[in-house]
Amino acid sequence: MPGREIQARILPRTAGTGMPTYRYRGAPKPDPATARAQQALAMLAQLRTTIALRSSRLRALTAELGDCVAQALCDGVKVAAVAKSAGLPAAGIRSAAQARGELYPSGQTQSGHLHLIAGVAEECAAAEDARSAAEEERTQVLAMARKSRLLDDYELAGASGLKPDEIRKMTRAVAGVWPTGQLPQRVRLAPQ
Repeated sequence: MPGREIQARILPRTAGTGMPTYRYRGAPKPDPATARAQQALAMLAQLRTTIALRSSRLRALTAELGDCVAQALCDGVKVAAVAKSAGLPAAGIRSAAQARGELYPSGQTQSGHLHLIAGVAEECAAAEDARSAAEEERTQVLAMARKSRLLDDYELAGASGLKPDEIRKMTRAVAGVWPTGQLPQRVRLAPQ
C-alpha cells in the first residue's frame, strides 16, 4: 500500500529522549460547562424572539379590539355592554372610542358587535398569557444561569435583550427556587 510506504519513511517524533512520543489523534471532549452555557445562550435567544413575536401579536390584537370597540360605539351599542363583553373598564372603552377618528355606521347588529368584541378580547387574553409564560420561562433560565454562574450578567443581558440591572432584579426573587440546581423539565439545560 502506498500509504504505509510513506508512513514508514516519516521519522517518528521524539521528545529529546530518542524514543517516539505518543500523539493523540482524537478530538478533545467538549467542556460540559461551555456546552451548558451555549445551550443557555441559545435558549435565551429563542425566548427573546418568541417574546418579541408574541408582543407584536398582542399589539395587533389590542389595536383590533380598539377598532371594534370604536365601531360598536359608533353603531349605538351602550358603553356598559361593550365594557362587559370586552372585560375592560368603561373609562378604557370611552378613551379607545375617542382615539379613533371619524367612523361611519356599519349596520352590524348589537349582538354581532358584542360577539366580535368578546372573541377579540379572548384572543387578546390568550396572547397575553402566552407572552407571560414565555417571560416566566426566560426568568427561570436567567435565574438558573446566574445561580450556576455559567455566564455573567452582561453575557445574559446580551442574549436576552435586557439590562444587567433588570436581570439582577428579576432573578433575585427566583434565585432560591431550585435548591438542587434543577430547572423545570421544559427549561432544563444539558446534564452537568
